[in-house]
Amino acid sequence: MASLDNKVNDLLKKMHTIGKGDGGDISKKGSVGELAVFNICEHFYQTEGGILIHSYAHDTDPDLQGNIKKNEEGIPYVEHLGSTSEIDVLYISKYRVFPIEVKSYRAKQIVFTDDGIKGSAQDSKSPVHQNEMHCRHLYSKIFRAFTNGNTEFIVPIVVMVDRVQIVDNRSDWQRDYIKLCILDELAEVIQKYNTPIGYQLNLQLVNNILKESVQSTEKWLPPRM
Repeated sequence: MASLDNKVNDLLKKMHTIGKGDGGDISKKGSVGELAVFNICEHFYQTEGGILIHSYAHDTDPDLQGNIKKNEEGIPYVEHLGSTSEIDVLYISKYRVFPIEVKSYRAKQIVFTDDGIKGSAQDSKSPVHQNEMHCRHLYSKIFRAFTNGNTEFIVPIVVMVDRVQIVDNRSDWQRDYIKLCILDELAEVIQKYNTPIGYQLNLQLVNNILKESVQSTEKWLPPRM
């Protein structure tokens, strides 16, 4: 794990130097943060098998709604969703599907509630709501790879990769469904929930289903048994 830790630390150092002094370029910081998460997931891919995809852009389900956002007055609304949605990092193990939303928001403290977030310049859209929307659209396509369509096979994770204190005031049911962590805790979260539900996933079937809806990716590591 030492080489992995060094690689991740180097990426974080790079992220912290982007636009230093002016808040940084959010898109560039986000890309470096995603690479750090991808590297951690690649360790699981290499040691335990699975499928690993960076930036899985795929067709949305026209019958499902978009993400919940807030307007300038702080009033929630459901945004219009286009034909494409993108999951930052998607790791499928032999037992679970981990759609991971990566955020590089830098702030002293960000408070998460069921309704949204406070403390960040990006308060109009919660990454928790964003990942829930991603999982709904992903599930509508991938459910046929699960026994009886069991939703427990999907474990959504939101990872905050920049320096920030997280205050998680969400209800128990939302915490249980969507995991929230900092980068240092990601490997522990994946390990904790990477448990079997009756049988192993058919990775080749999952891979074929994902290919049916894909529009673009940054990197795709194929099924590793």
